[in-house]
Amino acid sequence: MGLDLTSGIIEQQKDFLAKARRLGAGVFFVVYDLLPVRLPSCFPAGVDELHKRWLSVVAQGDGALCISRAVADELAAWLDGVRPERHRPFHIGWFHLGADIEASLPTTGLPDGFIAQLEQLAARPTVLMVGTVEPRKGHAQALAAFERLWEQGVDVNLVIVGKQGWLVETLAERLQRHPELGRRLFWYQGISDEALLKLYETATGVLMASEGEGFGLPLIEAAQHQRPILARDIPVFREVAGGYASYFSGSTPEALAEALKDWLAALQAGTAPASEGMPWQTWAESTKQIVGLLTDPNHPNWLYRWMPNK
Repeated sequence: MGLDLTSGIIEQQKDFLAKARRLGAGVFFVVYDLLPVRLPSCFPAGVDELHKRWLSVVAQGDGALCISRAVADELAAWLDGVRPERHRPFHIGWFHLGADIEASLPTTGLPDGFIAQLEQLAARPTVLMVGTVEPRKGHAQALAAFERLWEQGVDVNLVIVGKQGWLVETLAERLQRHPELGRRLFWYQGISDEALLKLYETATGVLMASEGEGFGLPLIEAAQHQRPILARDIPVFREVAGGYASYFSGSTPEALAEALKDWLAALQAGTAPASEGMPWQTWAESTKQIVGLLTDPNHPNWLYRWMPNK
């Protein structure tokens, strides 16, 4: 079973995997997402082709376990498009990742001056974004939306937690030189789990503006800390958060600015959906789902028996 994306290694091992199947072994892969294929402009040049080649090897196996139902649907749609030759059905199922950070080893330590910054954040509404700063995550739209709010006299903080990723040099420079940096705009890179926990505790709510995800762990983290959520209206966020979040659509700064104003007003009025009670599972439960899929061909989380002529 392939547990993660290892495109080069898997390509080199495809003959071995084919032999294993001929000898009776089942070959399954975990698929986290199809983002480089679905959103190629959000990744460095050539990443989409690498991902397609990896998916082509995956499609020669017996099946895939996707980390959400939304990704399972996307994989089935991709197979419908490329239609690889097969003589036996390709099984596509889904499970959800675990979200109990206690099962890992949380990092500790606070940056210099962090407690004073928390007090500064607590002085006004604070919206938190968590995730690597990269094109698909929606940081550029969010920054522009908050700039409009500030221009309109809305006194609110934007806190971004995430390291600088790829293809965001211009955005990173804007953030680092922004006149609101350290006042109502904060960007933390590489902070500890302890520091992130305190930011969740201080935040008024969490913004998930990503255009595409395999799962969306910050949704679960927000719910664990009982923080309201405003999320882009995409299938995987609906799957994970359901009615425990507010949603927005539109790709313009104006659309998000209006959604933020409405959401902040609803939070103040106590009418916004609460995240408390959102279902999530531990890594032990996630592992149980995987084992259940691999040992039970009739497991309800098997969604597709894909064949090119179906």
